Amino acid sequence: MSDENENISDNLLVIRIKNDDKTAFRTLYDRYNKKLYFFSLKFLGNNSEAEELVQSVFINVWENRKSLDSTLSVKNYAYKAAVNYIYNYLKKKAIRARFIESETVKGEIHSNLTYEEVFYHDLERSVNTIVETLPSQQQKIFKLSRYEGLTNKEIASRLDLSVRTVENQMYRTLKLIRNNLKEGFILSLMLTFF
Repeated sequence: MSDENENISDNLLVIRIKNDDKTAFRTLYDRYNKKLYFFSLKFLGNNSEAEELVQSVFINVWENRKSLDSTLSVKNYAYKAAVNYIYNYLKKKAIRARFIESETVKGEIHSNLTYEEVFYHDLERSVNTIVETLPSQQQKIFKLSRYEGLTNKEIASRLDLSVRTVENQMYRTLKLIRNNLKEGFILSLMLTFF
């Protein structure tokens, strides 16, 4: 990395990266790859996973370079991507451990369910529980969208609502589901590891 590039601000690097400047991308990579590696290693405890995380974050930055916002912190973007990766990794690890533990207790593994099926059914059960707590209108909108595959326009027409109302209700519902799933996952991690 040249001395000239070392002094360039992240925002200027993002502008250059958006214009397909590979040197600027390399400068950004050199600036943050070791920091992200050691940050992720603290949580993952696995060298190869931490290396894979760094590669994934920077591949994501390059693949989505056209949509990067030069007014926002690319450092925050990279760390948020790293946190999401760590979250998903730990979530899969906890689910895998729970599944293996439950099968071991039974004495033999006689279930044909794969890890993905177990994860899907747990997730589906959690989402259904959350959806049942919603007001009836929000429940209808969510079910029409996710279970019947209707578009926002079709839902609006069927329920005599504006498309914007349907969009707002779906946004709120999905945000609530995401937040509840994250809280539930963190709680289950705490119960699993402590």
